[in-house]
Amino acid sequence: MNITRNPENLAADLSVSEGTLLLCIASGVDWEATPNVTKFSVTVAISVLKGLVEREADGRLTLSDEGRAAVGALFKGG
Repeated sequence: MNITRNPENLAADLSVSEGTLLLCIASGVDWEATPNVTKFSVTVAISVLKGLVEREADGRLTLSDEGRAAVGALFKGG
């Protein structure tokens, strides 16, 4: 059974690093070139475990449906 979480709650629970990572992925920015690159390796792992980010077969990161919903809620909740 697939349980979808509330996007507003997902967005509210994001750390700054998680939010930055999701926005980088959503906008096509090279997240590895950001100043917090060492911190982001942990953030990537946490975001994958939370189901917000998925790793493609070629190694690229993409947003899951919940990750996209969280990004949308970040802008909506502004």
